[in-house]
Amino acid sequence: MTHILKIVSNMNTIRQDLVWQKIGYDWANKKMLVKVYDSLQYIVEHSTLKPTWKEVIKHMFIMHNDNINRINVNGYYSTIRRILKDIKVIEYYKGAIIKGSNWDRFYSEEDWSWFVTNTNCGGYGEIVK
Repeated sequence: MTHILKIVSNMNTIRQDLVWQKIGYDWANKKMLVKVYDSLQYIVEHSTLKPTWKEVIKHMFIMHNDNINRINVNGYYSTIRRILKDIKVIEYYKGAIIKGSNWDRFYSEEDWSWFVTNTNCGGYGEIVK
């Protein structure tokens, strides 16, 4: 059994071309988008607080029972914020987050194959469909 687990956990045995084809090379960024998904929607649509990225991240940490005092909330997930702006899910107006032209598409039943993200430092998002 240990031998099987060792093989499964070895990333070199996974066909990267198949991962990119079936899942997408940007799966890690999209996983981070999932983590902020509910908090972003709540802060923008239901919160009485000014909808800022700081409030979104604070809400996310509270929802996941994480210690918010150990991080710089403003810089946290800044790449994800940029991706959301690039794919027009959010915009800023007078320092507040507002819904962008693709907000409804992002929160619809449609899968997220309509955009890709760059996984490099300072990544970006791009609409492909």
